[in-house]
Amino acid sequence: MSRRSYLLLGLLIVVCLAAITLSTVATSRLSVAAQLGRAREGPPFPGFGPFGQIAPFGPHPPGLRGAVAAVASFSFLYLVSVMVLFLFPRRLRLARDELIHGWGKRLRLLGIGLLAGIAAVLLTILGAFAFVASPVSLLLLAGLLLAVWAGMVAVALAIGRVIGRWAGLTASSPVFDLTVGILIVFTLGRIPLAGWIFVALLGALALGVVIDSRFGAGGPWSLADFQASEEVGDEQA
Repeated sequence: MSRRSYLLLGLLIVVCLAAITLSTVATSRLSVAAQLGRAREGPPFPGFGPFGQIAPFGPHPPGLRGAVAAVASFSFLYLVSVMVLFLFPRRLRLARDELIHGWGKRLRLLGIGLLAGIAAVLLTILGAFAFVASPVSLLLLAGLLLAVWAGMVAVALAIGRVIGRWAGLTASSPVFDLTVGILIVFTLGRIPLAGWIFVALLGALALGVVIDSRFGAGGPWSLADFQASEEVGDEQA
């Protein structure tokens, strides 16, 4: 890497670490202010609630506990993402490539993810009213979370790839791209209140790329494989 690449990547890491530290401090102060407000006439931050103290990637306890929680949350997120990368390298590469085709493609994937997420939530609610189908609703919700998680790894790879090109890297390893991408995603998720919005948008984008690419399998959604297997069975019969 050139000196420019080292400087830009070092600056990015410093900014992310500073943002995580400031978010921990801000959360601590907002929590104290909310407690004082409740002790008086009511909370001065009525919208703060538990969503400010609990980030998408773990809790936001104040002080030293917040720093330890941030390190533990990032370590867990990163290690599991690396495991997913080694389990599905080809599929994640194809899913990542879907995200590096311009903003028009990304907006399309975001729309697909939002609609799919809404549809999954509605199906879960409908299944909750049908007592027999309630286990199916739980499986549907679990499948949705797993799809978002896998897609989030692809999103992190795409972010790392774009950042690497911005820093002047002509080639980089997928582990490096994943490290940079996970750091940025984690930093956005640690921002009080707004972190939920950022992660929700990234999660919708992740779900969209999983659905559109069939998690890296490629090809359109169709029943061609089913029909082909039936034709083979008829010929053998």
